[in-house]
Amino acid sequence: MTSVLCVGECMIELTHIDERTLRRGFGGDTYNTAVYLRRVSAQLGADLDVGYLSGVGVDHYSDAMRSAWKAESIADRALTVAGRLPGLYTIDTSPAGERQFTYWRHGSAAGQMFRGNDWIRHVRGDLVHLSGITLQLMSWLSRDALLYRLHNLRAEGTRISFDTNYRPRGWASTAEAAAAMDELCEVAHVVFVSREDDEALHGARSADEIVARLRKLGAEEVVLRDGAAGAHVITGDDLEHIPAQPVARVVDTTGAGDAFAGAYLAARLAGEPPEQAGAVGNAVAAVVIQHPGALTPIDTALVPLSSH
Repeated sequence: MTSVLCVGECMIELTHIDERTLRRGFGGDTYNTAVYLRRVSAQLGADLDVGYLSGVGVDHYSDAMRSAWKAESIADRALTVAGRLPGLYTIDTSPAGERQFTYWRHGSAAGQMFRGNDWIRHVRGDLVHLSGITLQLMSWLSRDALLYRLHNLRAEGTRISFDTNYRPRGWASTAEAAAAMDELCEVAHVVFVSREDDEALHGARSADEIVARLRKLGAEEVVLRDGAAGAHVITGDDLEHIPAQPVARVVDTTGAGDAFAGAYLAARLAGEPPEQAGAVGNAVAAVVIQHPGALTPIDTALVPLSSH
């Protein structure tokens, strides 16, 4: 069975339903990707072992979080960090579906874990996926140790997937973020990037320029998410544009990019070519943005027959 490990921080998610009501869930970019990777692979008929590596505490919310992973058939690879609690964030969504996040992450269990190096020996699998937000939590020493580990894993046959997911808060500077992410792109086989992230890190560029820069760093497969315009996918010398799927009403865009990445990876691991995987990613993202929060109900049909 193919094994996938997603690495990052899973947090308590509180979504504003109305002025008096908050709905509790769990989320985080790489966790959302793990969930959609697992769900879509099951709907495509593939059998994957999807695990999640993070730091958790010894408390009610950490226990509930791990129970949520189990319900999603995500293998629990978490490490316990004594005396620390999970991070937390709230989502407030506008009538147009755009969201505003507020975070309480300082000193979280995952943040504490990622600043050390003990967790790095647990990074293993046929595919390892991580993001710029994961890198943001690390000290520079931890990043160097992780890169060393990933280079060794790649030499042994592990495929590396990286989603830039740039969030300025938490980085000392844009230059630091760009440099750290470029180092990761050098070891990654698959790189996901949004036009918005790339413009913030490197200035406005065309799709061809964004893809060319990442290919020059060493990425074999580049997936450029371009919002309402859809996505651009390249392997070899061919750049394919995959149009976005229109939806009647956008409810909440939280987790759309994470869902796309998870669905894309699931389709690729099921043997689909990049352009078809991109179509599956767009189809799943279109479903996700019609629901509140990062994760749709667990029984949601994600992959229409026409997309695969």
